[in-house]
Amino acid sequence: MKNILVLMILGVTSGLTWQAWNPPEIQTQLRQNRLLIPDIQAPEETLWRVVTRRMVWKQAVADMKNRLLKEGFEPEQIQRREPVELHAFDDPRTFKTQAEARKVKAMWEEKGIEADVLKHQTDNNKSVFKVGLGRFYISEYAERTQDQIKKTKQAYSYERRTIRIPSYHFVFPAMHQDKAESLWKRLQNIGVTDPVIVQQREFDKLYTSKSANRSNK
Repeated sequence: MKNILVLMILGVTSGLTWQAWNPPEIQTQLRQNRLLIPDIQAPEETLWRVVTRRMVWKQAVADMKNRLLKEGFEPEQIQRREPVELHAFDDPRTFKTQAEARKVKAMWEEKGIEADVLKHQTDNNKSVFKVGLGRFYISEYAERTQDQIKKTKQAYSYERRTIRIPSYHFVFPAMHQDKAESLWKRLQNIGVTDPVIVQQREFDKLYTSKSANRSNK
C-alpha cells in the first residue's frame, strides 16, 4: 500500500512539473496574435485646390492674370495641351482667286457677320480660297453666331470637331475645404466665371503630368 501511495504522489508531481515547463499551445497562440495587431492611425485631413476654368486665348489669360493680381492673388499658371471642341462656320463655296473671296467676304460683313479669307491647298497642291465665318471653342458663342448667320438667309457650312490646342488654368495653393469654399465665392464675386474645387489627389492626377507646364510668372 505504501508503495502504491508513493507512486501516485510521484505521478502527480511529475505531471505538474511537465505542465509548468510546457504550457498549453493555445496560450502561446493568443499571446502572439495580440502582438500582431497594428496601430491604426487616423487619416490625414483632405486638402483642396481651386482651379479656374480653361482658357484658350492668350489675351484672355493676360486679362485674367491682371485681374487676379489687382485683387491680391498670386496664383500659379498651368499650360498644357487639351482636347477642345471646335465649331467652324464657312461660306460653302470655294474660290480660285483671292479677289473673288474678298468680294464674298465683303458681302457677309455687310450683313453683320465677321468674315476672313482663308487659303487652302488642294490635293493637287494648288491654292484655293474660302471665306471663314468664325471659329469658336465655346459653344455659347458658336450658337450665337449661328443664329446671326441664319438670319441672313444665306447658305453656310458648319463643322464640329475635336482638336488639341494649348490651354491655360490658374490654380491656387492647397487648403482646407472651408477656406477653399470661401476662396471660390470670392473669385465668383470679382467676376471669375465658374472656378472649380477639386481634391488634392484629383488635382495631382490631372495637372502634374509631363504635358503640363507650371509657372508663377
